[in-house]
Amino acid sequence: MNATEEDVVLERVTGDSASTLGNLFELYTYDFSEQLPLRIKASGRFELTPGDVWWTRDDHFAYFIKLHGELAGFALLRAGSRVTNASEVLDVAEFFVLRGIRRKGIGRIAAHALFRAHAGAWEVRVRQTNVGAMLFWSKTVENWVRQPVSSSPFSVEGTAWNLLRFVTSSP
Repeated sequence: MNATEEDVVLERVTGDSASTLGNLFELYTYDFSEQLPLRIKASGRFELTPGDVWWTRDDHFAYFIKLHGELAGFALLRAGSRVTNASEVLDVAEFFVLRGIRRKGIGRIAAHALFRAHAGAWEVRVRQTNVGAMLFWSKTVENWVRQPVSSSPFSVEGTAWNLLRFVTSSP
């Protein structure tokens, strides 16, 4: 059964909920290890953390994605383009929905809630090897802006990326 807008809620991450974000980030890292040669530590964990910038800086925005009040994932946004250094752009730094509940509309609804909450210019960077993420973001953005969105390829330090650029307005 697909989720509805009433089912999915964004909740700001605070310093008090940092350990919860860290736990989810470990799952995200595991998923992302299909894209990057990440090595697991002797502890049995990847031990990568998002860092406290996400709830201490005014230009960083961290959200839990919740489905029926339960954790379903997270989104990390920051002001400033990672491609052009334009300061007025919002960058989707990381976005994660738990595997067991994917393909039910939760990610799309959460992304649209982010677009509503932060009107303006957006950039979404996707590694070219991450075909699933590119399909998700292309469809999600096109559904929001109601027109086809093209991506621009670019490369950083030998890594090939696609970049989606679009503008959202306040409802």
